[in-house]
Amino acid sequence: MELSSYFDAMSKAKKEYSRCLEPVCRDFGLTQNELAVLLFLRNNPGLDRAADIVSCRSIAKSHVSLAVTSLEARELLSRRYDPADRRACHLGLTEKGMEIAEAGAKRQRQFFEALYVGISPEERELMRSVAQKIMNNISEFDRITEK
Repeated sequence: MELSSYFDAMSKAKKEYSRCLEPVCRDFGLTQNELAVLLFLRNNPGLDRAADIVSCRSIAKSHVSLAVTSLEARELLSRRYDPADRRACHLGLTEKGMEIAEAGAKRQRQFFEALYVGISPEERELMRSVAQKIMNNISEFDRITEK
């Protein structure tokens, strides 16, 4: 398998992942970015700032900001400012937001179960390790091109 086939597979997986989550978006009237924010907050306890979502999910800051504003207006998440640092805004799911995130998480599980059919736990760990190294290398590209 050529290396480019790996990237083609990842690109197709990303498209299929979005397609898999479309019913949840449609059922609850959400955009993909709004659902991504809800799922991120559900799946990553302790990472509850918009900046965490931007850095971990590589979603544009402006898109995260729009999604957070919309979700807050719909009472699906709330903001809490850190008393020690008023610039630090922590996001939390409301009960209604958690219900939607759970529906999205169910679809996520279905997607990943189908994606990993026939792939052993050892192979999954190897894929995770290689993907992390690639992400680290990509971060280095950014630093190199900034010079």
